[in-house]
Amino acid sequence: MAETGEGRDAGAVHLPSHGAAILLMLAVAGCAGSPPAAVPSGRNPGPTSAAPTAVLTTAPPPSPRPDCGHARVAGTVVLALPGGRRALFAVPAGDDGHHRLPLVIGLPGYGRTSEELAAQSRIPARAMAAGVLAVLPQAAGSAKAWILSEAPGNRDVSFLSELVTRLVATECADPARVVITGISDGGDMAVFAACAMPGRVRAVVTVAASINPPAGCGRLRIVAVHGDADPVDPYHGGPDNRPGYLATPPATAAIAAWAALDGCRKAVTTRVAPHIAATTYPCGAQLVTVNGGGHTWPGGAPVNRSLGVTTDEYDATATILALL
Repeated sequence: MAETGEGRDAGAVHLPSHGAAILLMLAVAGCAGSPPAAVPSGRNPGPTSAAPTAVLTTAPPPSPRPDCGHARVAGTVVLALPGGRRALFAVPAGDDGHHRLPLVIGLPGYGRTSEELAAQSRIPARAMAAGVLAVLPQAAGSAKAWILSEAPGNRDVSFLSELVTRLVATECADPARVVITGISDGGDMAVFAACAMPGRVRAVVTVAASINPPAGCGRLRIVAVHGDADPVDPYHGGPDNRPGYLATPPATAAIAAWAALDGCRKAVTTRVAPHIAATTYPCGAQLVTVNGGGHTWPGGAPVNRSLGVTTDEYDATATILALL
């Protein structure tokens, strides 16, 4: 396993060599309501991006044939979204806009930016190399905190649902090949969004997060990747000291609850690397345990030492891309 270290390359956000902005026709839901009170996260800020900002306009009705992305330019741009939101959007080279492409949605954790997730996970660069679209929206407001609530009318859920709808309509995202992922609170938000969009998300991958199925959630393909030495979202469960936040369930109990939605009760655990164990249910639910791993992105760039070890024995981004 690779220890975290200061000053080590945190991963690069792939940017287009030109300064041109693309025309991305998106109309998304407005800003979320007041987020929970901010608390110190103990995390290092990531690198900022000099990517161009895309121009946004109202989306036209979906075309009966896939010719929706022909005006876009390969590379990564910043999307300035309605309601003060923003995101990174990555388009692979060689795309003519006449073919539907898989889509990865990546959600940063509490207080984190799109650029920080891009640097840590390298999702945009890896997705473009694989011929996949990627969008990394961040939470609204100065706290950049997702609304982790099962209550009706969750505006973050509505925002993410509309974002998928518009990327399918205007950017040729393939509605049958959408995977959503996130780290920490972003992983929890990925679950809320996937449950609210039944049949529209192929799979969800949570990193450094444990969450039970929300009330009313149906069957969902889920892979949970969690370090058993996570100092923020404890692998064995524990309270969340932030007002209004639910306790973190034990990782093994949470994945068992997801498997139960599919009628699976027994799992097989295998050692796939010296410090990596995979607990897999026949219905597809899987828990990847990183022995000694911290609140980090396995296979990604190391972060603040206080968040623990970043393993190089497992590649969470590769898992996400393989599910498309």
